[in-house]
Amino acid sequence: MPFTPFHLGAALIVKPAAQRNFSVLSFGLAQLAMDIEPMVGMIRNSDVLHGPSHTVIGALFIAFIVAWMAPSICNLILRRYNLEVRFLGLEWLQEPDSVTRTAVMTGAFFGTLSHIILDSLMHFDIHPLAPFSDANPLLNRVSVDGLYQLCTVAVLVGVAAWLALKWMGRAVPELHRGE
Repeated sequence: MPFTPFHLGAALIVKPAAQRNFSVLSFGLAQLAMDIEPMVGMIRNSDVLHGPSHTVIGALFIAFIVAWMAPSICNLILRRYNLEVRFLGLEWLQEPDSVTRTAVMTGAFFGTLSHIILDSLMHFDIHPLAPFSDANPLLNRVSVDGLYQLCTVAVLVGVAAWLALKWMGRAVPELHRGE
């Protein structure tokens, strides 16, 4: 299913440790960009849903495009998010109003490459090393249910860790302002 939220587990488990050096928003944009090809394939009723975009080369190309486009989109979303949390009296959950270039790049590249890894574990039509190889060495290494469970646990642990860091840093503004 394109645009699955399960991929966010990878981002949310990384965010608490990476802080300002990782953008969950650019990661999310990368996920959306990666799944445009499967969505078009589903609309066209294609036999192969995961083609060139789901190769390492395709993922790197998409990451560059996302990294180029993401700053303005991320900054707009961050400013709106901060307005909302201030309105709700939850200032301790604020993030910086702008995202760093490093955060955008790591989010975009980690987003596309982790997407290939996660999809390679469960989709038969992915050839991540194409055009050099048609092999998918990751296929069926983990059950689909196991993969979903792993991603769900990553989301829960990542969100809990992020909230805990925000809560502990709420008295020190510099600590809870790290995107």
